[in-house]
Amino acid sequence: MIKFIATDLDGTLLRGSAQRPSPEAMELIRALREKGVLFAAASGRQCPNLHRIFWPLSPEMVLLAENGSLVTYKGRTLFQRELDRGPALELIREILAMGEDCEVLVSAPQTYWLLPKTTRYLDMVLNRWDMTICATRDPEDICDPILKISLCMPDGLDPQVVQELSARWEGRFKTAVSGREWLDFTTGHKGLGIQAIREEFGFAPDEIAVFGDNYNDVEMLDEAGLAFVMDTAPDPVKAHGNRICHRVEDSLGDLLREMT
Repeated sequence: MIKFIATDLDGTLLRGSAQRPSPEAMELIRALREKGVLFAAASGRQCPNLHRIFWPLSPEMVLLAENGSLVTYKGRTLFQRELDRGPALELIREILAMGEDCEVLVSAPQTYWLLPKTTRYLDMVLNRWDMTICATRDPEDICDPILKISLCMPDGLDPQVVQELSARWEGRFKTAVSGREWLDFTTGHKGLGIQAIREEFGFAPDEIAVFGDNYNDVEMLDEAGLAFVMDTAPDPVKAHGNRICHRVEDSLGDLLREMT
């Protein structure tokens, strides 16, 4: 019996250019909650953004934010994993020293810090997401705990840049591709977030279902008894699932019907 469901957002629950779950998805989440199923949004996004896009259901949801580096439930922090400030600032400066096609986004518990090189990137972030943002030119101005650092290449990640930057920071930060434009650096991951939720609520692996589509979902998929991988996912990611999913709403509907 499934008691807990977690889904990635971009490329999974949110397909194409969608920025909010469909009305169908929201109704399914509501119906599953009425059956006693706890639901989580598991994303690289920040908690305030997850809270807003899932409103009015979010007060009863687990918010697994920043790729698992921050997990909250009903305003209470269940798990938080921060980056050491010294290496974090070093990485930020390295990305800032790269070309204009390489931008940086710094995640804190309640805000994003931007150090934009171009107005194009600033406009992209402001127009694409409903986020809480601070902007600065100096990394030293970042006064919040740093949960995640993201390299953004608005025209798409360059595999050589990803390989070289990941290799230089291996052993200090975990790196994961989280979309066509984003490479994330953390010391946490979604699997750790799921582990914290399991410990808090006492869920067994076979009581957990998760949905994912990219490399930053791999550890989360490995924690679940029922691991749905989107049919658009890379083959190495599909190897971590035991179900292929074309549309999250369809699979949620199937799970709901199994409970009736």
